[in-house]
Amino acid sequence: MKRYFIALFILLSPTVNALDFDSIFKGKYIWGHEVHSFTPCGSNLSYWVSFDWAGQSMQDFYKTNFKTPYQPMYLKFRGHLLGEKVDGFAEQYDGLIRISEVKGYSFEQPIDCH
Repeated sequence: MKRYFIALFILLSPTVNALDFDSIFKGKYIWGHEVHSFTPCGSNLSYWVSFDWAGQSMQDFYKTNFKTPYQPMYLKFRGHLLGEKVDGFAEQYDGLIRISEVKGYSFEQPIDCH
């Protein structure tokens, strides 16, 4: 029985630890040809965005509702910065940010997010 709990703990540890790195981010998301970026509110840093299923509905909304190319969209999400080496277009950014869960998005930018 004790071995079962130890094995279960070891199995679940990576999942729990991955969530510990997540923070809530708010800022401007931009998608377009060779652009997939996020700039946090009040920051000059810009990150290449990475996600799987967690951001798919947000990106679908963006693609079907933007009015001008590279239009900024307000985005709030749970995620974390990745320390991975990047190449290609992502190399031009300050880092890589991973979306774990989208909390909200809108083409209307809040006044306090610049």
